[in-house]
Amino acid sequence: MESQGITKNGVSSNEVRYGGLLLSMGALITVICIVLEVNAGWASFSKEIVRTDLEAGTFLFQNWDKMNVIWSFSLFGNIPLAIAALLLQKHAKKIGALPLSLFWLVHFIGSILIIIAFGISVGSYFPAMEVLNEQPALFSTIRGAPMVFFNFGALCQLFAIPIFFHSGFSKSGPVGKKLAIICLVLILLAIVLSMVGLVSFAVVAISFYIPSIVLGIVYWQKATS
Repeated sequence: MESQGITKNGVSSNEVRYGGLLLSMGALITVICIVLEVNAGWASFSKEIVRTDLEAGTFLFQNWDKMNVIWSFSLFGNIPLAIAALLLQKHAKKIGALPLSLFWLVHFIGSILIIIAFGISVGSYFPAMEVLNEQPALFSTIRGAPMVFFNFGALCQLFAIPIFFHSGFSKSGPVGKKLAIICLVLILLAIVLSMVGLVSFAVVAISFYIPSIVLGIVYWQKATS
C-alpha cells in the first residue's frame, strides 16, 4: 500500500523506507559528533570558540586521539546522508516552482563535500601538526581546503529543512503539522538564543539536524505502514 505523499511519483516504498532510515541515522550521528566535539573541548554549547590556525593546530595536536575518532565518525556518518539523498531525490513533487529532487541533489552534494573535508582532515592534519612550530604555514594551507568544503557542504545540507517544512505544512505532506511547528520553534529559539549570546552556534547546528532526524523517522514509518 502506498503511503500518502511519499511513495508516489516514481519513488518505491523501499527507497523511501531505507532513505528515511539512512537520513535519520546520518543526522543523528552528526548530532552525536557535535556533542562529542563539545565534550573534547573543540567546541562549546555556551560560547563561541574562535581559534587562529596556530591555536587550532596546537589544540588538535594535543587532542588528536579524540578528534581523529570523532572526525572519522563524522566522515562515515555523512555516507548514509549522501545515500539517503540519492534514494529520495527521485521524487517528482515540487516545492513551489522547484522540483523536490533538486533539493535532495544539493543535499547529496553537500554530504559528499563534508565527506571530502573530513577525509582531508583525518588523512592530512597530523603530519602538518607535527611540524606546526617550524612550518605553521603548512597547516594553514592544508586546513584551508577542508574548511571551505565543510562550510559549503553544511550549507547545502540545510536544504533538507525546507523539504521537512514543506512536508509538514502542505496538505499532502507526511509530517504532522504540530510536529513541524515544534521543530520550527526549536530552530527559531536556538537562533535567537545564539544571537543574544546565551548559546553557541553548536546548539543552532544541532537544531538544524533535528528536522532530518524527524523526517527520516516519518518516511520510515509511513513507508512501512
